[in-house]
Amino acid sequence: QWLVSQGGKHIALTSRRVPSPTAQSAIQQLESDGATVTVLQGDISQSDAVDCIIQQLTQSDHPPLKGIIHAAGLLQDSLLSQLSQKQFEQVMAPKVSGTWHLHQATQDLSLDFFVCFSSIASLIGSPGQGNYAAANAFMDALMQHRSAMGLPGTSINWGPWANVGMAAQLDEKAQDRMQARGVTPLTPAQALKILEDLLTKPA
Repeated sequence: QWLVSQGGKHIALTSRRVPSPTAQSAIQQLESDGATVTVLQGDISQSDAVDCIIQQLTQSDHPPLKGIIHAAGLLQDSLLSQLSQKQFEQVMAPKVSGTWHLHQATQDLSLDFFVCFSSIASLIGSPGQGNYAAANAFMDALMQHRSAMGLPGTSINWGPWANVGMAAQLDEKAQDRMQARGVTPLTPAQALKILEDLLTKPA
């Protein structure tokens, strides 16, 4: 919705799953607002899926791909001493493999932006989220690497958003613990203003 409000006319949405009824309703609203929305199913942690998605989006009958917002993520919280290999790999997959595959598949394209939704956890840590902090730290480092290559790359270390996203799904005890540490959720309006500033100004 925010991209369309900023003048975006061609939006591609990707996910491992088909859109839920709620998401489908939102997509229909975007289309009624004049946007063309392409929905592609695929797991970005798999290089062949990313190659397929990018190939479809760079066909001659498509507008050129000009930007990427990588907002995929997964939580599998546990103390480090109790984290299984599977829990570590599941959290790493979208953040590490997914970001790397998108970087590899698009580094020869003329993108205006490549934005990763990272986390404040990679900077200050978060109890039970060693795997999540490490995965986001990789995103941060890869975006710095892209910048050093002269490519667009922005990693935003978001704190929790209010009402939406993974933090909003946490139980009341976990949310109270964040507040006690001085971490106050951003409203979606605040977060989108920050995103707008980061996309339109040097950062």
